[in-house]
Amino acid sequence: MKAIILNGVEITIGSKIKYIDDRKLYENCSEIILPKLGHIYTVRGFSYKGFYLEEIINDDIQWIDKNGKVDSISEPGFGSWRFEPYIPLQKKATINCSFEKIVEERLEILKPIVVT
Repeated sequence: MKAIILNGVEITIGSKIKYIDDRKLYENCSEIILPKLGHIYTVRGFSYKGFYLEEIINDDIQWIDKNGKVDSISEPGFGSWRFEPYIPLQKKATINCSFEKIVEERLEILKPIVVT
């Protein structure tokens, strides 16, 4: 896999993403280093359902199937739905302009209202 589309943005290796969902992430697995909510991470690769991050490298673990047998051995990745593309705000720009002072006067004549 070379890229995925995340919220309409193409994400490739080296892309910046923001971690936004930490619900039920590797519960009861204290040996796994987890991303921190709201932090920005760099994609270093793609896992089965998401990403490997440059800033977090975990040891391979044994994945056990429902029968209690080792299904595979790999580094835990982080689901793509837990992230959003990181799009930094544009840098502030200074615009130099000048304005010519214009004074405009208006005279409005009101018509009297006759009440009968």
